[in-house]
Amino acid sequence: MEAMTAGRANQKARTRQALLAATVELIREGNAPSIPDAAERALMSPATAYRYFSSAHALWEEASLEMVENWDTDPIDQVGDDPRARLQAVVQSVGWHMLDDELPYRNLARASLERWYEQAAAADDERMPVRQGRRMVYNAKVVEPLRGHLPDAVVLELLNALALVWGTEAVLVLRDVCRLDTEDAKDTMLHAARWMLDGFLAEHPPRKR
Repeated sequence: MEAMTAGRANQKARTRQALLAATVELIREGNAPSIPDAAERALMSPATAYRYFSSAHALWEEASLEMVENWDTDPIDQVGDDPRARLQAVVQSVGWHMLDDELPYRNLARASLERWYEQAAAADDERMPVRQGRRMVYNAKVVEPLRGHLPDAVVLELLNALALVWGTEAVLVLRDVCRLDTEDAKDTMLHAARWMLDGFLAEHPPRKR
């Protein structure tokens, strides 16, 4: 019985992964696939696909996360404890990748906006987070060496401020509002991040322990 249950679970996982892989292919081709579109590419019936995803938006979002997961690594491991070096490593690896491959991040931004609108009428305590906040995990590692050298509230302020200068929204501003090409957008993102950190540390010099 246990072997049969495990077999069913494995089959479900394979079916779900096949559907996501088909959706990633379609998105990479420039499509906004419906669930029947993804099911056809994955060689399964739409009824089967709907057992795994209730809407095309949910499917797009998870497929976009799958695209991100395929490359995501920790860029801070090799650069030591200098916050400037850590920030540069994050922006050059994660932030610049967002500019090189905008599509999954634009899909995630769209999904976040749609989730916000869906919950707009709900009470505050009933709303679910609209974003995973991945960049905050990286920013927390950037500012980690400053803990103990600055008050916690000041470190938190810096962590939040860094979220303004790189990430999906920065990509949209640099590409759509400023109309920069990819290389100029990369330079501007890195400079803005450096200016934010350097300006903050000039105003809040870290104290020695």
